[in-house]
Amino acid sequence: MKLKITLTILLCMLLFSCKSQQFTVDNLPEKRLVFGKGGGMTGVIDTYILLENGQLFHTNSITKKSEELNSISESKTEELFDHLDMLQLVNVDFNHPGNVYYFIEDVNEEFTTKIVWGSFEYGIAPKYKALYENLIKQIK
Repeated sequence: MKLKITLTILLCMLLFSCKSQQFTVDNLPEKRLVFGKGGGMTGVIDTYILLENGQLFHTNSITKKSEELNSISESKTEELFDHLDMLQLVNVDFNHPGNVYYFIEDVNEEFTTKIVWGSFEYGIAPKYKALYENLIKQIK
């Protein structure tokens, strides 16, 4: 009987220890995918932060409110980070905001790089827009 209880306790401990670390807006890991949109008449900036464990956060610049949204599946999160890595934003210099602008930012332990678009004078390559649209689909 004692052996059953001990094994049950060990099994429970093992299962709970496998859960990925949970973060807060104030305690974020080095690697994250940041995206959002801003500007317009109100000048509001909506920023979203996706972590490798699927956690998703939203911050509104007007209300200063930050909240955790529903997490994204592990497979979809991996797909999004792979797409980000493939784009190699560190090699891209694109900062052309318009009245309303959009951005994607790659943040990791080595560098932080950001692209911004929205100006009608400068078009963004479809591959960047595709990642942004795929990210936005995840928050709806």
